[in-house]
Amino acid sequence: MGCAGCELWMPKRKLLRRLVGAICSTTARPTAEKAIVALEFITANLEFTSQIHFNRIAIIAQLAIQFALSPADCRGLEKVIRSACKCYAGLLGAARPGHPGYANRFEIPKLFPGRMAMASRWAPVSQREVEAKPWLQGLPRMIFISDMGDALSGSVPFSFLKNEIIDAVSSDSGRRHIWLWLSKRPGRMAEFGRWLLAQGVAWPENLVAMTTVTLQDTAGRVQELRSVPSRFKGLSCEPMFSELSLDLTGIDWVIAGGGSDIYAEPFQVEWALKLRDACRDAGSAFFFKQLGKNPFFRGNSLKLIDQHGGDWNEWPEAGWKIREMPAGFYSIFATKTATCPA
Repeated sequence: MGCAGCELWMPKRKLLRRLVGAICSTTARPTAEKAIVALEFITANLEFTSQIHFNRIAIIAQLAIQFALSPADCRGLEKVIRSACKCYAGLLGAARPGHPGYANRFEIPKLFPGRMAMASRWAPVSQREVEAKPWLQGLPRMIFISDMGDALSGSVPFSFLKNEIIDAVSSDSGRRHIWLWLSKRPGRMAEFGRWLLAQGVAWPENLVAMTTVTLQDTAGRVQELRSVPSRFKGLSCEPMFSELSLDLTGIDWVIAGGGSDIYAEPFQVEWALKLRDACRDAGSAFFFKQLGKNPFFRGNSLKLIDQHGGDWNEWPEAGWKIREMPAGFYSIFATKTATCPA
């Protein structure tokens, strides 16, 4: 699908500024002017961050020749590029441009009609899946929408979203599932909801409106999400880059976790525990998905075997083992329990 950009995928201009600073800090110590000229020349035909990421080895090799950089300098520059690209969808899209199901350039969303209708025909959750993920007990299949991009990017027409998403979710086969629509553009999602209502189309009850909040600076998305005319609303606070103080009024579900990228930022477990307590106060379901690749607790690094930090058996505290689902999810399908036991 692709995405027009967010805090998990640094724009090219900002990435180049960061690279200039890194080049000036290498053993060669070139001036900023020389670093800028070199980068502008090397990346002249590369318009997007995804292209820089895909060609990073060749870019760094040219810089190494021009400035006589050491292997350690080159590794540092690669880390700068990789650290600017934390979106898993972007990383896959940068590695597979134009492949079936992927945009030609991640930053330019590409439409793939019919994929939602295909997903609507998926089978219900199997017993094997429930055994592996017991919090799914009593629930239908839950399907993420826009897992490989953001369908609310500005270039995507509302008419396409209605035909591709709303019609599929509302179909006989689609009503068997719960659909989780995650976007970093909840304001546009609310606008789409108003557009639907103007067409006489109601927001499907089984379509959960969700937005991502990774930093306190993005907390304004929660208020925008409240304007979406959906029955259920959720937040994905993953990866958390800082402690969050959020107004959870009207929010049914909060997913929290640390980043699993190879250069994941430090994740303080206390941040998630504070969010857990806020969910209890607000009556929101809390789902602690993973500790991530770089977790800390009480100032100490947690060394885990699972690279995503999602294995409960490695978690040292029972109070962390909370993976709740909103009670309303069960009421849609007339089932009975809302919480997975720790």
